[in-house]
Amino acid sequence: MKADRFAWRTWRECRARISRFAPVAVAMVWLPASVLPEAAAQQPPWPAKPLRIVVPFAAGGSNDVFARAVAERLPAALGQPVIVENRAGAGSATGTAYAARSAPDGHTLLAVSSTLTTLAAVQPNLPYSVPGDFAPIGLVARSALGLFVHPSLPVKDVQGLVRLARGRPGEINAANAGIGGINHFASEMFQSIAKVKLTHVPYKGNAPALADVMGGHVQMMISSLPPALQHVRSGRLRLLAVSSPERSTFMPDLPTVAEAGLPGYATELWWGLAAPARTPDPVVRRLSQELQKLLADRDLRQRFLDEAAVPSPGSPESFAELIARDLATWRRVAAEGGIRPE
Repeated sequence: MKADRFAWRTWRECRARISRFAPVAVAMVWLPASVLPEAAAQQPPWPAKPLRIVVPFAAGGSNDVFARAVAERLPAALGQPVIVENRAGAGSATGTAYAARSAPDGHTLLAVSSTLTTLAAVQPNLPYSVPGDFAPIGLVARSALGLFVHPSLPVKDVQGLVRLARGRPGEINAANAGIGGINHFASEMFQSIAKVKLTHVPYKGNAPALADVMGGHVQMMISSLPPALQHVRSGRLRLLAVSSPERSTFMPDLPTVAEAGLPGYATELWWGLAAPARTPDPVVRRLSQELQKLLADRDLRQRFLDEAAVPSPGSPESFAELIARDLATWRRVAAEGGIRPE
């Protein structure tokens, strides 16, 4: 009996203690559930360290110039330094792959250009996927290409060039800066829409290609504007039209290729920023907003205009649409023209 009374007393004491602590126990059970949404909503602070913009080209080119112009101004908005890191090689694939494999935490960005889509259109075994391995942030700038010919060619406009090329199939040489580059694709598109046969002559870069056009060794080239305009002014090149959908801001009196008789022809150089895929959407949105603010700055806009590029701010969605549209276009052009990687 004593043992039973002791057990009963112990049980009563236990019940009393349980009753006293029950509210605390219940609170402890419910506490994690009550704070869970707040904890889940808290993301690691960003940016938590310096950012870097990977440029997949050597220093000095347009990709590098535009990336540095943005990098100079982002720190004031983000409170962290922004470093430009040049990783050239394999036609931009080396630096692009490096950025794609970087941690998707918003601290590594990639300076992308139209090369992202032209290279993906002809290279089936790249160490990254376009667009799948990237989160588009926003477009930075656009620039028209120009259709240039040597002054000795007896043509004054696009229609004259088309008539001459149709009468001399395969005899008109079109220089480009390398197989699968933007000006190669632009020339292939011209050939397809104009229904002419050109002979494509690849060079290792834009400068030697233009030099041979100026020397009369090659008759035509579709090239970026800045390196060629001075030679138009000196009379060493003739500029027939621009490639963009609308007339160029810099030469409003010059027609587009489409206006000059080839409806449907349109292509541009473009530059933008992207991040590795799976970068948190709030980070992508913040970067896009800050980029759009920067592109409204008068001094920065003038810096782009000095390179014959028009600042073109836009949303991540519109930039993603541009990349997808370009990639589909260049894959079609590559298939029709039989463009293969070097």
